[in-house]
Amino acid sequence: MKTYRNILTIAICLLVIGIGNAQEKSKKASRYKSLSERNISVDQSVPSLLEEAEAIIETNPSRALDLVEQALATSITQKSQFNEAKCYIVLGKINENQIELELANQNYLFAYQRLAKSYANTEEFRATLEGLGRVNYELGNFEDSKQFYEQLSQTEIDENKRLEVELKLAENEVELGETPQALERVSQLEPSSTYNQSRRLQSKGRAVKARAYAKEDNFAAAEESLAPEPSVAGASDADDLDYELSEVVLEDVEADELLNIYQEQDKKEEEIALREKIAVNKTAANKPLQATKQRQAIGKVLIEQGKTSEAIEQLKQATVLADSTGSAEESASAYLALAQAYDRSGEKSSALKAYKAHSEALQRFIEEKQNQTSLRESLLRKQQGIQTLTKDLALDESSYLLDETTMELQDQQLKSQRLLIYGLLALLLLVIVGAYFIHRKAQQTKRVGQLLALKSLRSQMNPHFIFNALNSVNQFVALNDERAANKFLADFSKLMRMVLDNSQKEFITMREEREMIALYLKLEHYRFRDQFEYSFEIDSTLDLDEIEIPPMLIQPYIENAIWHGLRYKEEKGRLSVRIFQNGEGVKISIEDDGIGRFASKQLKTDNQKKKNSVGLKNTLERVSIINQVYKTNYSISISDLNTDRSGTKVEILTPSNHG
Repeated sequence: MKTYRNILTIAICLLVIGIGNAQEKSKKASRYKSLSERNISVDQSVPSLLEEAEAIIETNPSRALDLVEQALATSITQKSQFNEAKCYIVLGKINENQIELELANQNYLFAYQRLAKSYANTEEFRATLEGLGRVNYELGNFEDSKQFYEQLSQTEIDENKRLEVELKLAENEVELGETPQALERVSQLEPSSTYNQSRRLQSKGRAVKARAYAKEDNFAAAEESLAPEPSVAGASDADDLDYELSEVVLEDVEADELLNIYQEQDKKEEEIALREKIAVNKTAANKPLQATKQRQAIGKVLIEQGKTSEAIEQLKQATVLADSTGSAEESASAYLALAQAYDRSGEKSSALKAYKAHSEALQRFIEEKQNQTSLRESLLRKQQGIQTLTKDLALDESSYLLDETTMELQDQQLKSQRLLIYGLLALLLLVIVGAYFIHRKAQQTKRVGQLLALKSLRSQMNPHFIFNALNSVNQFVALNDERAANKFLADFSKLMRMVLDNSQKEFITMREEREMIALYLKLEHYRFRDQFEYSFEIDSTLDLDEIEIPPMLIQPYIENAIWHGLRYKEEKGRLSVRIFQNGEGVKISIEDDGIGRFASKQLKTDNQKKKNSVGLKNTLERVSIINQVYKTNYSISISDLNTDRSGTKVEILTPSNHG
């Protein structure tokens, strides 16, 4: 009996050990649940994934982000800080390629944090410093850019790279107003044999010196520093294109700087001569995009001089070059300039043809912009997904460690009640601390997600007005009313530029919003002048340059008032837009005496209802996100204007910190 009891005891122990081993294997298999949920494999080599991603940054950025996500997940599971940093470097490059400079700066900083302490002598750390210097310069953070380039200059870099970094430091000093330091820095490079053997470095140095002198209004010295030198065989870098200027040459960077100096001094003849040589050389080098820009610039200067016929010849060449590039934006620009030149010379028929070509090119450009916006939104969502993945993997790791700690505490319970109590207290403390940090990281990730969502919503633009406006232009053209088409198109182009510029900003001043709304009302009234009259009043006591509001906040409600209220009214309607002080904030009132919301709803098709709902939903969602991110209290109310449910009144209340 005793033997059986011993065997039974051993069997139970083996069973417990077996169950424990099975649980351990199960835990290891499910340590990172987020990877299986997203179907992400971590079997491939991180360097090979990143090498493939870098090769397709320009051609297929979406696929590149997928590869970086896989590499980052692998690096996190392998607990490789170095590989994590390499992933963030590639992410920064992808962001730079998409001109998402804030995101690029953020990812380069993530790489910096992982490399600075233990990997400061690596090529990756030097690439990170260079990326931070480059991105901060483009963002206008010249002090930060200078600091990163100074740190890069103190690492182990070759002589050529050292000279490049010194020139970057000089560029930052010029922008910071430290022109004497910049000039001294460039002068110290000139004795270097490496510097003297590289036309690219010399050209960059001369351009920096010229910019510094121009900052000091010493234009004579600026021009002298750009005085071209005879071309030396073998001295020009392979990737540079020289401009023949008499018997000497100028590099791109030098020519650009010299053009700026001519413009600042209003030396139009010199500017035209230089641009002509650039255009000829660019055309010969099969670079029509750069050539058409120069031809358009020459045309503009000639028009300013009153030489319209010469300007037309230049702009004709510009349109041919622009069409050969396949760039709808350049074609639209060239044809608009040509149409305006024809207009000046009184050639109405030619002007009308050019305006039609401009309208067609502009429509293609808008479609391209919408496609680009969709791609950027998709890439931003992928970026947000990568950020969410890192958070989820951290949560998985915390959960796994928590489970291990719990099992250890259960084992300790068999040994000592006292150790169990101590263990439970330690576990409780671990849970509290872990929960705190997890919550804080989740809140940070949530904020980043909200900012990305806000940027995505802000970049959306309802094409309804754009395409209707273009139809109006085509109608004017068809009626041979080229003056009306010209006037409408000029105002419409100005509005488009304001909308596109403001869509990149989170807040704009009330003065900018007033200009955009005034122009929008003018265009809508021009199109529907028989349908309604309007008034636009702003409290004269308001400081329009100090008050800030989100862009495109007012326009959707004005559009609804016109398109869904006043347009269907039998007699001429009235639209009133008023902006006035409301306590510490501002109230924006939009009133129309149209048919009202109820009657408008009866007239709409199912498709119209869906479009209108999405537009209002996006506006309200923007306001909701802004209130959450910036801790503000914007509010919007919509009500019937009259007791018979006719007319509509919209009131937008802004908070004191933005209104």
